[in-house]
Amino acid sequence: MRLFTIGYGAWPPAKRMETMVARLREAGVPLLIDTRHSPCASQLDPEHTYGPRDWHLQTGVQGIAARLADHGIDYLWLVELGNPQKTDPKMTVLREQLKNGDNRWPVNRGLALLKDIIGQPAACALLCACADYRRCHRTLIAQSLSDRFPELSIDIQHL
Repeated sequence: MRLFTIGYGAWPPAKRMETMVARLREAGVPLLIDTRHSPCASQLDPEHTYGPRDWHLQTGVQGIAARLADHGIDYLWLVELGNPQKTDPKMTVLREQLKNGDNRWPVNRGLALLKDIIGQPAACALLCACADYRRCHRTLIAQSLSDRFPELSIDIQHL
């Protein structure tokens, strides 16, 4: 079973959606799972980190879900998989919660949800803002899923 990860931090804001869609389509990924703690930018400045307004989590015909749907890609935000201390490069709290395994921690509930989702025949991808997957919590999430549920035989690939 393949599980992809994708991060958009290195792409220019004006090209993020186009680049991400192209990579997802090339890999045959029909479902993007957002692992960001908050998919909405704190600032609405289109030149800021997240990019144009249509990149944010919005309902209706705007926002990331609608833009992906235009390209035949489904979108799901699993807030449970967000890094609770996104400014900590060591991901200390997230690692402790994963090691503990207790379902009172959102990430552990999120892994159970993710297990059911990726049990479907089609591949999916985990999204975060980080440009480098080696420093991103999405990789920790993917590896934790693989470790916790070895019966899934997950092949993690980074786009």
